Amino acid sequence: MEKAELFHLFLDNMLDAVAVYEASGEGKPLKFLEANGQMCRYLGHTHEDFLRIQPADVSFECFNINRIVWLDLLESRYLSIEYLYNTKDNRSVPIEIHYHLFQLDERNLVFLTIRDISERKKAEEKQRRLEKDLNLSSRLASVGALTAGVAHEINSPLTSILGFSERLARKCTSEEQHRDIERIHTEALRAAKVIDNLRTFARSYQQEKKLCGLNEIIRKSVELREYELVVQNIVVELELAENLPATLLDFYKIQQVLVNMILNAEQAMYQAHGRGRLLIKTQNMGNYIRMIIEDNGPGISPEIAEKVFDPFFTTKEDSRGTGLGLSVCYGIIMEHDGKIQLESKLGQGTRFIIDLPVKNSRISRKKAAEVVVVKVNAKTPAKLPKSLPQNLPD
Repeated sequence: MEKAELFHLFLDNMLDAVAVYEASGEGKPLKFLEANGQMCRYLGHTHEDFLRIQPADVSFECFNINRIVWLDLLESRYLSIEYLYNTKDNRSVPIEIHYHLFQLDERNLVFLTIRDISERKKAEEKQRRLEKDLNLSSRLASVGALTAGVAHEINSPLTSILGFSERLARKCTSEEQHRDIERIHTEALRAAKVIDNLRTFARSYQQEKKLCGLNEIIRKSVELREYELVVQNIVVELELAENLPATLLDFYKIQQVLVNMILNAEQAMYQAHGRGRLLIKTQNMGNYIRMIIEDNGPGISPEIAEKVFDPFFTTKEDSRGTGLGLSVCYGIIMEHDGKIQLESKLGQGTRFIIDLPVKNSRISRKKAAEVVVVKVNAKTPAKLPKSLPQNLPD
């Protein structure tokens, strides 16, 4: 085999796209000298056509480097840059471009290679998310250790304030003083709620996990908020996969997550539109169960989305939020070895995606999902729950 044939065989079996061209003193491509099959496919030309075309007729940005890049290349003889390439079918592909400059017989020859780095970018994004989750878990653990002691110290005097304010309210005859005492009692209740959330957030307890059906927990959670959903004209749609396997769950903790998220979505939609639509969906993903909670509320900005799971972060300005609700939810899902993601855009609603692993259960074959639409609004009578939930998490 001749050297030329061996060279072409080597080029055409490279995974990277490769081209060699002659450049002017200013870095402009003058003539294409060689290219492998990958490069020809990038540009949509055969090998023969590629060698015949003029560089000015090629719109691929990697050949049209600016003066600053060219001066750097002249100095270092090698450059590597990343670029987002738009394919003919309107896909954006991240690529890495490598420039090697050689001078032969006073000619500038550029050896250019292009590498698809889509998989690397996915791996980097996965690593970034893992580091973010680890960082958040570390912060939650640190705050939990601190709040456990604080909650214990505050709880005792707070119990006295609640008890004595109730006694004073019963004995008080002045209407003005009664209002002040009621205000004291109300604010003490709010503080007690914060302390209760702190204790839940910081508590290390033995979970009571049993084989449960997630669909049943969802139905029970919706029932708990049914009356409020009727009043606030929120339509709830349940798309529950009938083939969902039972798995080990702490029923009440998962219910706490659901009620919290329903409440947050309910408040956001009602404040933004006076009504809303909430979709709760389950899917059998094989070795894990996926639950999607999606609303058509005002959405969340990227800046706020980065902080929603942080302890004590809240956007509620009316003193109703403690900033612990979603932190508690995050902790509960992590304790179930699950994952929770947030997807949201301003004006386009919010979606939470929760994945829970299937443990100690048989995974049935996938069937079509049973779609159950539950509409609860002011015009549709709804069966009221036997008792309304108290001290719901914020």
